[in-house]
Amino acid sequence: MRAADRRNSILDTAMSLVAKYGYWGATIREVAEAEGITEAGVLYYFGNKENLLISVIDHHDSITRQGMAVKLGLPPDKVDDGIANVFPVGLRDLTIANVQVNKTRSEFVRLYSVLQAEALAPEHPAYEYFLDRERRVLDEYAKAAERDGVDDPKSMAVEVLGAMDGLQLRWLHNLDGVDFVREWMRIIDRLIPET
Repeated sequence: MRAADRRNSILDTAMSLVAKYGYWGATIREVAEAEGITEAGVLYYFGNKENLLISVIDHHDSITRQGMAVKLGLPPDKVDDGIANVFPVGLRDLTIANVQVNKTRSEFVRLYSVLQAEALAPEHPAYEYFLDRERRVLDEYAKAAERDGVDDPKSMAVEVLGAMDGLQLRWLHNLDGVDFVREWMRIIDRLIPET
């Protein structure tokens, strides 16, 4: 296996294990065994468990952004700094694309939700990462909300992110019983009506 392919395979395996057991429950040994390599082989690519965790989140965030760009008809290779930071996309369209992509990536959404909750503890290795990520997302959402012409873009960014996080949890608890996209459309229609 080529080095880049092995690295991506390790990231996918680690994502599955952390989504299932959380950061504290998943081990480098389990990742290595699932990959058919040694623990040293995993550490060769990432150095330590914390770097592996951050790489998993970054890798899958990138995949999500690229999928969103495709949904929005934008070039997927130019969105690493945030779609609304690069293209004139409103928050309504941005979140609809996000939900459409997340619906196809429930395992990553589960991983993110587990880690986000775990990282509320300041001693968690991803605590600072999630604080920074939250700031970046809220800044991007506020910029997008401004394009939608809402009265208070920063408050709308917080409200939309909170609504999305809450709906995602309901959906993850009942993947077949909650129509994630339909329910999001109902929420976003109330928050930012289509013009």
